[in-house]
Amino acid sequence: MKYQVVAAAYRDLEQASGRLILIDRLAVLLAQTPEELLPKVCYLCQGLVAPEFAAVDLGLAEKLALRAVATATGVEPVEVVAAVREAGDLGQAAEQLLAATAGEREPSLHVDTVVDTLHEIARAGGSGSQGRKLGLLADLLALATPLEARYLLRLVTGNLRLGIGTPTILDALAQVYTGSRKDRPVLERAYNICCDLGLVAATLASGGLTAVQKLQVRAGNPVRVMLAQRLSDAGEILTRLGGQCMAEYKYDGMRLQAHRTADGHIELFTRRQERVSSQFPDVVELLQTGLGPREAILEGEVVAYDAAAGELRPFQEVMFRRRKHGIAEAARDVPIGLFCFELLYADGEDFTGLPYLERRTRLADAITLSDRLRLTTAMEVATAPALDAAFEQAVADGSEGLVCKATGSTAIYQAGARGWLWIKLKRDYRTELADTVDLVVVGAYAGRGRRRGTYGAVLLAAYNPDAELYQTVGRCGTGFSDAELAALPARLAPLIRAERPARVDSRVPADVWFEPSLVLEVLSAELTLSPNHTAGWGQLKDDGGLSMRFPRFTGRWRDDKEPQDATTSQQLVELYRTARRAPAD
Repeated sequence: MKYQVVAAAYRDLEQASGRLILIDRLAVLLAQTPEELLPKVCYLCQGLVAPEFAAVDLGLAEKLALRAVATATGVEPVEVVAAVREAGDLGQAAEQLLAATAGEREPSLHVDTVVDTLHEIARAGGSGSQGRKLGLLADLLALATPLEARYLLRLVTGNLRLGIGTPTILDALAQVYTGSRKDRPVLERAYNICCDLGLVAATLASGGLTAVQKLQVRAGNPVRVMLAQRLSDAGEILTRLGGQCMAEYKYDGMRLQAHRTADGHIELFTRRQERVSSQFPDVVELLQTGLGPREAILEGEVVAYDAAAGELRPFQEVMFRRRKHGIAEAARDVPIGLFCFELLYADGEDFTGLPYLERRTRLADAITLSDRLRLTTAMEVATAPALDAAFEQAVADGSEGLVCKATGSTAIYQAGARGWLWIKLKRDYRTELADTVDLVVVGAYAGRGRRRGTYGAVLLAAYNPDAELYQTVGRCGTGFSDAELAALPARLAPLIRAERPARVDSRVPADVWFEPSLVLEVLSAELTLSPNHTAGWGQLKDDGGLSMRFPRFTGRWRDDKEPQDATTSQQLVELYRTARRAPAD
């Protein structure tokens, strides 16, 4: 299969505006793809060359890619820099340069060649690795057509920008291989338990929907985490959960998923599928001795924890452990504890379809407790006063609040879903004018006065999973320290886009647009109806959405969250409705 076929689809996707058009164009591409290449093409449509958890790092900074363009086109690097400045994008600049030097070139690159070469680039390491990477990429570009070069460069620099997410690709797969997008939930469930789109696609192509339904979780493949809704009233929570629930402490830490594979290796993944075993060797050691099953997938919260004093420490201390160097010193200075709350798999058995209480029992049987390897504190409650009392005790013990979990026979683990089987009750949600939300940075505004030279405020958005859009909810410039403001441009620079990204739904302009990626925590005085912001558009008012009043950054970057794990537009709508129902002081 020629890579030109993929590049032509990219071009059409980039120009399309409606979701149905995107699905139909993707379906055409997938129908053209030979079965043996389907996984690779699916990864390419995600902007990857392997599943995200495989952590294939090409190690190609834009400067190196720019030099490869110069080598492939035979022009001086300074000319490439000028072309990039004029086009605003390295991919477009390469396309223009190649159009001038090799515009009549016939497509000869194959998908296999592109993917295999990119894997070879990723494997290049040690002395002289940058030169090898440069040569391999230049060799690809020397064979590429101008259109192929545009998307090769965007792929290797992480700027593909097709305006599609994994759900859209799943829709297209369902359309091609089952004849109906109504079958997407089956594919989505399979993807959520293995995080490998190529595996789902290959299984569907070879065995049909029945084979996909039989896919189970497997050690070594992260499971997309189950998420909670949020409410602030104990009575309403119990009503939602059938009159009773298990109230688990919500710890102020970092959620981890631990995998022990058949060879005894333990790998730790964040909720963003990042591998962090090297940063938490003490957690690996705890599980090597305290986890019973030969193979297992366990979830827990890593918390800065002084076991001797029995004291929980703030979230920022856990994030201090996220470093590449000085790990032994950090482990000594910031001891941690792992508070376990889920067992998803053990020794060949998938537990995600079991009710919560049975999963909890299996979890208790699977670990040997110690000072720093513990179960989350949990208690069964059936009345609003008892839930309020549990909440107050959790806060007194140093936790953020509670996660209230359904205990009925249908209370399965819903991988990747934010349903009403889990409901968060946190400190901040108990005050109607102090709702903490996790929002995605999608834009920024130039600073003025003492903020000149940096950003004065960022434009924030909530996630709408149904439309696969990031919908704006307001700008925030308060709560940032001078140091944080000074660091903002560098932190956001890799995400800058010349135009508003396709998945950002905004009725307001921004001085700079960003690809949705970074999540931060914001405290707002209240939510108000707005004709300018798109979160919850049309749900509370026909021609309006929601915006934040007096938003303030809490100082907490949610590096542990993917953008699609941010607060949803629907959650903001529910928060607004809840606040309006609450009695005035």
